[in-house]
Amino acid sequence: MKEELMVGTMMTPKAVAELYGVTSQELAQWRRANLGPPYFMLGRNTVRYDSGDIEDWFNDPANGYLHDYPAGR
Repeated sequence: MKEELMVGTMMTPKAVAELYGVTSQELAQWRRANLGPPYFMLGRNTVRYDSGDIEDWFNDPANGYLHDYPAGR
């Protein structure tokens, strides 16, 4: 896990995009298609991701076809 993140930390799509090398637009597309990592809607336009869920999702080889983030990083 990234040292600067604690499990249970809520992350914005922008923070996830910067940390994992994807774009906010990709995350939005994945949400619409029900393909991406689990997320929370905290309001009509407020999306947050749990840092533990994000790390697990990006390190799962089954999701590798959607992104270039290397598993086990």
